[in-house]
Parts: sequence; C-alpha cells; structure tokens
Amino acid sequence: MVFAYPGNESYAATQGDMNQAANTDYKKADARLNKVYREVLNKLEASQKTDLKAAQNAWIQYRDLDCKFQSSGAQGGSIQAMLVAGCLTDKTKARADELNTLLQCQEGDVSCVTAP
Repeated sequence: MVFAYPGNESYAATQGDMNQAANTDYKKADARLNKVYREVLNKLEASQKTDLKAAQNAWIQYRDLDCKFQSSGAQGGSIQAMLVAGCLTDKTKARADELNTLLQCQEGDVSCVTAP
C-alpha cells in the first residue's frame, strides 16, 4: 500500500518514507519562518530586536516541548517522528503567518511594531 503524506508530492510506502516526507515539510516551513523572521527583524529598532529575539526563543522552546507532549502517545514508536514533524510544521507555519502580518502594517497603525 502506498501513502501520500499531505502537503508532500512524493509518495511514501513505508513509515520511514513518511517520516522523511514529514521532516521535509517541516524544513520547508522552518525555512519560510526564518526568512520572515529576518525580514521583521530588519524593520525593528535595537530594543525591539532584543524583545523579538527573546519572544522567538521562548516560542521555539514552547513549540518543541508542546510537540514532544502531543506526540507522547506514540513514545518509542516508529510513527512518533512523523507526529513530531507534523506538529512542528503546523506550529511553524502558524508562527510564520503571525510574523508575516507584521510586514503588512499600514502607516499610522500604532498597534503594529513595524508600521512605516
């Protein structure tokens, strides 16, 4: 039986293949997050950069621990890696979307830290 991992065009026939496909999806999401993060960081003043870096580090710790927890039902199983990668992908995409909104600020919007 052949499975297609959602969001990945390759077909996975084994759990190892599915784990690898999930990891590939996570790497793509992480690359996007890093790109958006750098773009936001470049728009900030020094004190804001310090705050964003601290917030991002705290978010990464939360994401990793929450995904570890959410996959703990499969602890030690071959599917756990896929579950962790899927969780990391979902949370990373959401964070990239969240940071990306900071790049869409309108002039005069004092609630947005990157407003022109």
